[in-house]
Amino acid sequence: MLSQELIDWLRLVLTPEIGSRRGKSLLEKFKTPKAILEASLGDIAEVENVGWGVAKRIVEGREKVDLDRQVELIEKNNVRLIPSNSEFYPANLKAIYDPPLVLFVKGEILPQDYFSIAIVGTRLASFYGRTMSEKLSRQLAEKGFTVVSGGARGIDTFSHRAALKAKGRTLAVLGCGLDITYPPDNKKLFDEITGHGALISEFPLRTEPEKGNFPMRNRIISGLSLGVVVIEAPHKSGALITVTHANDQGREVFSVPGHADSFVSKGTNQLLREGAKLVESADDIIEELEPILISKIAEFKTNQLESGQKEQIPFVSGGRKTQPDLRSADEAACVAGEEEQVKSLLRDEPVCLDEMVEKTNFDIPRLSGILLRLQIKKLVRQVPGNQFVAR
Repeated sequence: MLSQELIDWLRLVLTPEIGSRRGKSLLEKFKTPKAILEASLGDIAEVENVGWGVAKRIVEGREKVDLDRQVELIEKNNVRLIPSNSEFYPANLKAIYDPPLVLFVKGEILPQDYFSIAIVGTRLASFYGRTMSEKLSRQLAEKGFTVVSGGARGIDTFSHRAALKAKGRTLAVLGCGLDITYPPDNKKLFDEITGHGALISEFPLRTEPEKGNFPMRNRIISGLSLGVVVIEAPHKSGALITVTHANDQGREVFSVPGHADSFVSKGTNQLLREGAKLVESADDIIEELEPILISKIAEFKTNQLESGQKEQIPFVSGGRKTQPDLRSADEAACVAGEEEQVKSLLRDEPVCLDEMVEKTNFDIPRLSGILLRLQIKKLVRQVPGNQFVAR
């Protein structure tokens, strides 16, 4: 059963003329959805970028919302609502200019999804594009990152599947209601994602996958992520819209170089000419994001301590003097012990991940987090074949 507060949020997003930006302005004035839903025509009209015409449509529309049907669909499809004032609302997304007022979610968004990388690209992926999307997604998942994409055919689908195959987490942001499977052939994939990540939409249930929804969807993909990787994108591509959002949001943009004579590589190669970071492996992404990761890790740990949450933090800082140490002495000793245990296994000869799992009894996500910390410290590097050597 939805609480009355969530029902107020739901009614707010169902009301015509209230999108994310206008809703944000209304909330700044009235503070709560309930107050907006009870406000007079005159008070609503005074809000910036509203005016009398829009205010009248809001007041008339809020009385015609089919709330009962929406609640029924939400409960039937096991969908959760996460409003923008919730502690469970993703922190990266909350920081953008126009975050959705409410997220509709199937599955679970976890604290470690704070460390997400988006992988996007064309639906018309070549064999090369598929190979690179699977490679990067697998490598990122093995290192403990959450892979974000849009659930579409092509690069999106290959990236989600590779993250799941690597026993990692993945988030799919959809351009329709969560009770609609689009594309239809991804039903099995979406079911798997709900068990190891989440399906996310800002659109109420029964919203069809209309063309205009996808540019809006793309700002959420970049907003959830620390950086966006583009693999194969023609000049006029939805992936390049995601890049525009990423630039506006201050996210890092990465591009995989493509064949010079391929139309699906025109956009990615143009991004490289415009200054996007060239990517051949996940290490290129991590190296570029290292300063951001260190800052985000400190911020993440502070939020965890303040909220009293005890979820495992996937990455812990390399202990640099420039970063405040937020661990207790016992926690710091435990982390140092884990790092030393893994580091002792590495020499000049490559050691594979499976062999380290057997020798340490760490599971893959935990071991991947330890290896990432060692890579950030420049003590370990990854080599082809998912193997590692000491530096």
